[in-house]
Amino acid sequence: MESQKKSNINSIESLDELKNIVTFLPLTSEVLSKAAELWATATTQEIPTADEKSLDVDIIICTQWQLLTEKYPGRYIAVATTNVKHLSYFTEAKQWQDKVFAIALLIIRKITLTF
Repeated sequence: MESQKKSNINSIESLDELKNIVTFLPLTSEVLSKAAELWATATTQEIPTADEKSLDVDIIICTQWQLLTEKYPGRYIAVATTNVKHLSYFTEAKQWQDKVFAIALLIIRKITLTF
C-alpha cells in the first residue's frame, strides 16, 4: 500500500513538472462535442482508435489537433506520440523519439519562447 502511495505521489510530481514544460489544452464542451463527431466518423468508417463503444483519448487528441490547425492555418502542427498508427488517421502524428522531429520541436519551442 505504501509503495502505491509513493508511486502516485511521484506521478503527480512528474505531471507538475510537465506543466512547466508544456501547455495543456483545455478540455471544453466544444472539444468534447467535436470529439464525439470525430468518433462517430471513425466508427462509421471502421477506423480503429479504441473500443468501438468508448470515446477515447486518441480521438480527443485528434480533435485538439484539428482545432489548432483551424486556429493557426498555414502553421505546421504535429502530435508527438508513440501511437502514430491510431493518431495518424486524423492528425499529422510523428514518433516523439524521431531525432529530426525532436530537434524541430526544440527549435519551434525556442522560437515560441522568444516572442
